Amino acid sequence: MRPQIDFDTVAEIKGRLAKFPARIVNLTISGSHLYGFESPNSDIDYRGMFQINSTALLGLRTPDDHIEFKFKENDIALSELKKEVNLALAGNCNVLEHFNAKQVISTPEFLKIRQAINNAFGKDGLMNSYKGMAIHNYHKFVLGGKATPKKYLYVFRGIMAGIYVLQTGQIEPNMEVLNDYFKIPEIKEIVRIKKASDEIGPLPPELDCGRLEVLIQELLQRMDDAYLRSKIPEKPSVEDVAKVNGIVLDMRRGMMT
Repeated sequence: MRPQIDFDTVAEIKGRLAKFPARIVNLTISGSHLYGFESPNSDIDYRGMFQINSTALLGLRTPDDHIEFKFKENDIALSELKKEVNLALAGNCNVLEHFNAKQVISTPEFLKIRQAINNAFGKDGLMNSYKGMAIHNYHKFVLGGKATPKKYLYVFRGIMAGIYVLQTGQIEPNMEVLNDYFKIPEIKEIVRIKKASDEIGPLPPELDCGRLEVLIQELLQRMDDAYLRSKIPEKPSVEDVAKVNGIVLDMRRGMMT
């Protein structure tokens, strides 16, 4: 369930950006609310992109290209236009999910960038990002002895979302939507437990960790196979990158003072 937007938080974000000076380009809600396994006590994570006034980029000082803070129990992290767009073109799965999520704020320029990037991403970057995230979480949490339902979902989400985009060409971060595609009973049960419990509850004994281990390895192999069969180009084309760059240049020119 999508949380109700906290307009005080949105106003705080805009106020902090005004001091750069900068403007918000897009803002969305991330974390467990985006991934479809929020618990009653889940924090609300706001993520987005801002654009610094172009004149501020021409001086001796390089403005910060990332801001992160907490406000009213909400976690906020925003990156500057150039940083965020380059990450999206590189196939960064988190940024692409934020671009394709339902937006709290979206400017006309953002909609142009999103469309251009969705036509430009390459399967190499997507594979490296999603598989890398899944394996990192697998080693850190599952092999590290911290295998709660939430941590298992971190692993499965990376693999399943990666397979999904490689097979369909569509970015999908929500685990319930993903499992409508995969139809894995264990995933459905872990999501149910996570949504009904606190953030750190243990994995219940009725879920066989050995079976989950086999499932992880099977899905990783399926991901490798999906990469080989995917019709997505390996990398963004020169023409597609040039189109995105043209939109960014227009935005820079439009914010000169």
